[in-house]
Amino acid sequence: MEFTGKRVHVIGLGAYGTGREVARALWQRGAQVTVSDVKPAAALAAEIEALKETSVAVQTGDEAYRGIEEADLVVPSPGVPLDIPPLLRARERGIRVVSEIEVAFWIAPCPIIAVTGTKGKTTTAALIGELLHDAGRSVLVGGNIGRPLITLAEAAGPEDILAAEVSSFQLEATERFRPRVAVLLNLFPDHLDRHSTMEAYRNAKAKLLANQAPEDAAVINRDDDEAWRMRALARAQVIPYSTAQPAGDGADIADGALRVRGTPVCPIDTVRLPGRHNLSNVLAALAATDAIGASLDRAADTLSRFEGIEHRLETVATVAGVTFVNDSQATTPEATIAALNAFDRRTALIAGGRPKVHDFRRLAEAAARRQTSLIVIGEAAEEIAAAGEAAGVRQLSRAADLREAVHLAFDRARPGGLVLLSPACASFDMFENMAARGDAFKQIVRELARQKGDGE
Repeated sequence: MEFTGKRVHVIGLGAYGTGREVARALWQRGAQVTVSDVKPAAALAAEIEALKETSVAVQTGDEAYRGIEEADLVVPSPGVPLDIPPLLRARERGIRVVSEIEVAFWIAPCPIIAVTGTKGKTTTAALIGELLHDAGRSVLVGGNIGRPLITLAEAAGPEDILAAEVSSFQLEATERFRPRVAVLLNLFPDHLDRHSTMEAYRNAKAKLLANQAPEDAAVINRDDDEAWRMRALARAQVIPYSTAQPAGDGADIADGALRVRGTPVCPIDTVRLPGRHNLSNVLAALAATDAIGASLDRAADTLSRFEGIEHRLETVATVAGVTFVNDSQATTPEATIAALNAFDRRTALIAGGRPKVHDFRRLAEAAARRQTSLIVIGEAAEEIAAAGEAAGVRQLSRAADLREAVHLAFDRARPGGLVLLSPACASFDMFENMAARGDAFKQIVRELARQKGDGE
């Protein structure tokens, strides 16, 4: 799309910088850009300051959305629901409303590997970046993690590869977005506060595959029934991966080794990431790296060094023989179950926050089965506690805040045990975002380590 002289209205100036980066990129390409945010200007001072050297118009508070009906293009940030009145008015007038990753695709001069799924996206996208880098390929990693995809697209050259985590929020407003390699990890209920139904959530994720052509690749988890069924929507070459069964030309496990297209890459015990679910993520990353045409000759070395991402099963410290693990990224019950299954030791689990779903039965059953001590916090505390009591969790406590929860969990874990922050819920009842929650957990643990004169 030619942007010179086009009137573009960007919605949202959040802390992650997506709106700011869209505005800057399209202004540099000659567009007349306006950014709207309903927050007051004082709350957006840093973002507004970052745009001061441009001619981007910023509308905040009651002034937000003024003139949106005259725009040629509207680009909402991912956190903005598509059914807010200004976007509905724009659509009624026939104005294109597209996401930032759609615009990034328009301007990217190089292939994109896009990773989506309900859990595992960040770890898989980051690992793909490491595998490609170690294979000697020039790669930029971002999307729903780190730098927005449009920032990567602006910086990239024809020889680069963009490896991006993409969310359902980003995918639902795409039109022609076409990754060279699409990676679909799994699909189970999440973000139903935004998408309303599982069908709507599934349809948003399906846009990952919608525009691919036969020369593209769709890497899909054969072990996840919902994801595997979506292969019927793919026109690209489907590349399966599985931890449980042979995957043919895809990625699988046999004789204790990870394989791609039947060729062993490395023994399982080479992988530093904990948990069976992470073996699945590793297979997805290997298959995607192979599908883009990169060598796996150094993959074993990469996997022996890659320890994961902050806030994803991140070991924080060991205090008086108790290991503390930060899994603040786990915002669904399924993600927390995977975290519990990643460790084979006595565990005190801290769970709770703002619920995305209201069925915690499977999580409670997993906690009871593993004889997990459960400490609940936040808005979902009573829901999780009720599920835990019904499932027969023997040690169950309620904490007023995260600090109290950490100290309760420490008392329960005992030397050789594990304190696991894996909330199964969003963070917004108590924290700005999941990263702030994870950072708070780590700070409390560091303080506890100083009190005990310990910490490794």
